[in-house]
Amino acid sequence: MRLPADRRAALVALTGAVAVAATGNAIASRTASFRVSSTLSHKHVLPHRIHWLGKPSLPKSKIREVDFLIDGSRSWVEHHAPYSYGYDGNYLVTTWMKPGLHTFTVVAVATDGGRAMISNQARTSAPKAPRAALAGSWRRRISAAEAGASGQSGMWTLRVSGLGWRFLDPTRRRGALIDVAYLSSNVVEARGGIATRDHDPRENNPWCDEPFQPVRYHWHIGGNRLVLTLAGPKRCDGQSRVWAGVWTRS
Repeated sequence: MRLPADRRAALVALTGAVAVAATGNAIASRTASFRVSSTLSHKHVLPHRIHWLGKPSLPKSKIREVDFLIDGSRSWVEHHAPYSYGYDGNYLVTTWMKPGLHTFTVVAVATDGGRAMISNQARTSAPKAPRAALAGSWRRRISAAEAGASGQSGMWTLRVSGLGWRFLDPTRRRGALIDVAYLSSNVVEARGGIATRDHDPRENNPWCDEPFQPVRYHWHIGGNRLVLTLAGPKRCDGQSRVWAGVWTRS
């Protein structure tokens, strides 16, 4: 989401009013009272996914929030230490970003209103295409008996692309854009929800946000049918009720 005008103005004022020091490819700005560092500093090229944390010099009792901005737009807000982009233990996944140079900024806001900022630029690469047989759109109807008490019955949609696997629930009011890895010819690993610059709180991983443990599925395609089978323990509440089963290409 875009920063409100008053927040953008505050960032501009901060940049011009405080001491600015070059540190590698990062620009650090701070008030007289504290500073903040970013784990992306000195990164010139980002991998497919990477942990991104902001680390204020103040104790957590004196920090109101830490904002993560990509190309000047706020992408994530964290109120509790450790100050991590995309929930604790999750990753900045770059598949949704246009390949090329981007600016990554961390702004720490103290309880007294003081602010510290650090910014750096790094490149992202184009995402890898999914397995050709899986690419496209799939649908699966989940009966009330299959859904149980989860309330996830109805027609679900799955869209497979280089961005990841995007699930839309029957009401289309909530979705999940999931980072996946293709481990072998017929095994896929779900690795957590992808937080984007235009992040909608309703569209993230509704099953495995925090903490997250990877979940694996066997997949098989015959004709226009995709069969997903859980390959390991259930680690995300309700996920296998939606994922595991027969999907039809749409």
